[in-house]
Amino acid sequence: MDAYIANLALDLASIINFVALLLMLRAVIKNRKVLRGYSIVGSFLTFVSIVGFEIAYYLLGNVVGFALGWATVAFWFIAFVYSLRQRLKETTKQKEKVEP
Repeated sequence: MDAYIANLALDLASIINFVALLLMLRAVIKNRKVLRGYSIVGSFLTFVSIVGFEIAYYLLGNVVGFALGWATVAFWFIAFVYSLRQRLKETTKQKEKVEP
């Protein structure tokens, strides 16, 4: 019975997380510059932690959490890559300004 309640709680949390993801995606689609404020390290750690949750969902046999979680994994991976690319562009521009 406890496992059933735990899985139900995980399902509910996964659905809420998925709705939050849709709202974040809507904001990013409307204005991609929103991602510029994201931390590179924070985005990476969030991505890694959600992959950990995906592994746990798989091991628990929680199909709902596992299925809905992959969209979140993809979002945070893209946020990390975008933040990293922005930082690399900024670093390149700063080096060009310094070098004659």
